[in-house]
Amino acid sequence: MKMKLKVLGFVGIALVMLASYKSDKKNNTSEVRFYDGTYDDLLRESRKQKKPIILEFWATWCIPCRKMENETFADPDFAAYINKNFLVYKVNIDTFDGMDIADRYNIDAYPTLVLLDSKNKYINRFKGFFPAYFLKRELEKNKSRITKDFLTSTAVNN
Repeated sequence: MKMKLKVLGFVGIALVMLASYKSDKKNNTSEVRFYDGTYDDLLRESRKQKKPIILEFWATWCIPCRKMENETFADPDFAAYINKNFLVYKVNIDTFDGMDIADRYNIDAYPTLVLLDSKNKYINRFKGFFPAYFLKRELEKNKSRITKDFLTSTAVNN
């Protein structure tokens, strides 16, 4: 009896470890990676990497924001494109820091995406929910306004 419990315990631990490994791998490759430092660190990192920035202004109570999170940013092809070409920063407007950043860009609707070049200059904004294929196309249209350093992904064909 004790031997069966030990074996079941070992199998249970192995399954938990395997499940957590797979979910970590999924999060790293199939969803947009959001920058998790401070806003000021993001601006410095953008200049260092010469990558444009997408600021996503959102709120916990915003239903279109959740839809953007669950559909657009979770799309694997879109995520690969975004992760390669941009630094993305979530700005929660329900926090004091988020309200301050939202005021800098005169944000009045949620979600709103603000596109900055790698020198942190304003390029464009997108208000509301957008499906992944549409948002990718709109970002591509802004390529020439960003910089010569803007990258493209040949693997993503939306």
